[in-house]
Amino acid sequence: MKKLSMLLVSILCLGVLNAGAQGFIIKGGWNYSGSSVKEIKAGRSGWQAGIGYQTESTHGFSFQPELLYKVSGLKLSDGANLSLGYLELPLNVQWGPDLLIARPFVFAGPYVGYKIRTAASSSVDTDVASALNKFEFGLGVGLGINVWKLQIAGRFNWNLGTFADVKSAQYVIQQYEELKGKARMFELSVGLRF
Repeated sequence: MKKLSMLLVSILCLGVLNAGAQGFIIKGGWNYSGSSVKEIKAGRSGWQAGIGYQTESTHGFSFQPELLYKVSGLKLSDGANLSLGYLELPLNVQWGPDLLIARPFVFAGPYVGYKIRTAASSSVDTDVASALNKFEFGLGVGLGINVWKLQIAGRFNWNLGTFADVKSAQYVIQQYEELKGKARMFELSVGLRF
């Protein structure tokens, strides 16, 4: 019984040391994209993967920049299907108390992204894809928890830029005059901290 008690105390102490510790993060997860554009019939599920770095917690605050590759997509009202790949740089500020074996936190921060891949199901869809802006920027908010070397987080992103430039493709001018709305995304991720 004494050995078991010592083992539990050691695990709890290790958790305290690691719950708010700094280090590199390898992460991946699932996302769902949507939009305020009325011509977009539905968003699509996608995935994300990347790396990050979490600074040591000071008075409950830490900073976590990341570099992620995200695949998302959308379905337009005429059935057009697009798959988009973005390289994204979120800059998150976290706040949360260091508890015994975990550190729950809330976070917020800006992000910038650049579209590096577009896959369309037809040449018409390619015209639509050409009208989508290459750069994106916005704000993300979320919550998560660090448990030992594991980080689990959920985040909601609001793109503050316009979704598309309707002057860049003739087809879009004729069919999608309202593609001036904003994109948004919900994501869940799991990270391993080193």
